[in-house]
Amino acid sequence: MLFDPRILILCGANTLLFYLTQLVNSSLAAWSLHLVLLGPMIVIPALYLHRNNFMICASLTGLWVDAALPTPFGLFTISFLCIGTFLLMTRVRFRTEHNYHLILLAHAINFICIVLITVAMSGDQLAFIGFWIQLLTTSLLSHLALLFIAPWFFNVERLLFEICRVDPEPEDLPFV
Repeated sequence: MLFDPRILILCGANTLLFYLTQLVNSSLAAWSLHLVLLGPMIVIPALYLHRNNFMICASLTGLWVDAALPTPFGLFTISFLCIGTFLLMTRVRFRTEHNYHLILLAHAINFICIVLITVAMSGDQLAFIGFWIQLLTTSLLSHLALLFIAPWFFNVERLLFEICRVDPEPEDLPFV
């Protein structure tokens, strides 16, 4: 198929998750808390889409996140493409029927995104203990929220596939 409608569904779901995360972050700003929930955005596209369609979806999602967050431009576009390419190469090993493997992948990708933000934005703040306390608080809060949000998000994406009557299975998945 020339254009896969799942790209629009997944980019729209990623936009919704990112928008809701930013709304929560704006309300948590008074307590100096911040959520990083970027992990689930790349899991379903990497495991369900054809590689060319995945590159389009990851690029659009990465550009959207890069435009909204105060990080060096291209950080998340390049990292989403690299992480997703690794998932594309190993996607035969993951079970996508249930949320268990997907949640573990989302946590791993979220941790990588937190490390990327830390490396890109920390500068000379690494010597301060307050920086490490804030980083630990952000990481714990993000991963605790991800325990509840990731299954909901994956089920919403699957529900959108059913509502739009598209087949969620990838065309190029090898059969064993």
